[in-house]
Amino acid sequence: MDEGDRGGTAGQLRGLRARADEDFDSPPGIKLPGRHQIDLAELGLRVAMTRSRYPNRDDGVDQYAVTLTRSRLDQPPADSEVSVVLEAAFGASARAAVERVGGGPLVRMFRVPAGPVQGR
Repeated sequence: MDEGDRGGTAGQLRGLRARADEDFDSPPGIKLPGRHQIDLAELGLRVAMTRSRYPNRDDGVDQYAVTLTRSRLDQPPADSEVSVVLEAAFGASARAAVERVGGGPLVRMFRVPAGPVQGR
């Protein structure tokens, strides 16, 4: 991907993260379909992102849940594609992303801390 493509992808991912932040800070009464996912045609990926506390209680950890799938659903996203997405969306905090298991063979899921990452 060249720098021109990266700017478009990064902008889309920042917008997705901003929507997750908005809905975390001020939850909407009505959930709009598709608000938390985008298709990145240039990468052939679909990315979904939400922000919540885990576990879901006041003392839970504030974090993002990120799910990546290939648009064709032919194989899981490659490590290089995951890196591009997480770094564009979270910058240096992408290094703190933890992959979760259990999403199925074609899905990759991550938790990313919402607060500042210390010691990285």
